Amino acid sequence: SEVEAVRPPPPESTVRVVYTPMHGVGGVPFARTLALGGRAEVIPVAEQNEPDGRFPTVSFPNPEEPGALDLAQAAADQEGADLILANDPDADRLAAAVPTDDGWRILSGNQIGVLMADYLLDAWDGDERPMVSNSIVSTAMLGSIADARGARFEQTLTGFKWIANAALDLEEAGEGRFVFGFEEALGYSVGTVVLDKDGLSAGLVFADLAGRMADEGRSLLDRLADLYRRHGVWVSTQVSVVRPGTSGKAEIDAAMERLATEVPDMVAGMEVLGHRDFRVGADGRPRWLDTTPLVELDLGGGSRALIRPSGTEPKLKVYVDLRAEAGDDPARAEASALDRANAIGADIAAWLGF
Repeated sequence: SEVEAVRPPPPESTVRVVYTPMHGVGGVPFARTLALGGRAEVIPVAEQNEPDGRFPTVSFPNPEEPGALDLAQAAADQEGADLILANDPDADRLAAAVPTDDGWRILSGNQIGVLMADYLLDAWDGDERPMVSNSIVSTAMLGSIADARGARFEQTLTGFKWIANAALDLEEAGEGRFVFGFEEALGYSVGTVVLDKDGLSAGLVFADLAGRMADEGRSLLDRLADLYRRHGVWVSTQVSVVRPGTSGKAEIDAAMERLATEVPDMVAGMEVLGHRDFRVGADGRPRWLDTTPLVELDLGGGSRALIRPSGTEPKLKVYVDLRAEAGDDPARAEASALDRANAIGADIAAWLGF
């Protein structure tokens, strides 16, 4: 398959994976995928393994929602599992949690994405230059990883149709071979067999990576810390301002209009070095970065903030990607950087009048 063309050789170690399809369709396909293609032992969450459109055990059937993985964590504790993986009901998203001394840590979509990208690029031995991409509101850390691995990196508008368009256009132009793309909202695409987010193939590759770490006597968090030491600690956060109704829409529109003529000089003590307004200038960008209501603030060193209205909800969203040095303690640096990123997001919202 196309996934096999970009997938590294399977690990030697068997990883015990507690898996939930969140009452969706992924249970049987996921178990078969891992049984045929990897060495993982799949332990289903019994209460959530059968399709049920009422989704009786969760308040909302999305693995991003708080509490959605509670049953999986309980099963993982009981089974002594090495990894938790979860799909949403239509199996196009993938969530993951890893064990720590303090319980299970749910990884962010950006963390899963950079771990898989680095794993796939590290093992790449094709004749063509590999390509990776992610959506513009996903972590720019992928660009640093791609540069270190000799890969091409592209950011696209949100939505996997844009990641797919970039892959197709660049492959047709002879610019390389698409290996991996992701969005921070738990969406991943491995190779070109499914030019959309696919939680099944992503789950196979992520289980492989966990097994490879077990081969080395190390963990996924060890590998993430390695990435932080090489590329800096990158954290991402989102501040959402909810303004319902007609008056709320007018407030959000006014905030975006202000950004057309003015940007802050400083945010939470960081200088704004420049900005890009994606509502203009599309003629000078590839089609996967077409006109869109988005403004980017350059905070230096790869750090940035992005402001855009939600396309589906009465919200203004402020995304912050912040890079910091890992130092001697990447975990502490990560926590400190996340606090600062949240302060930046709140300061931007305040500057906009919220």
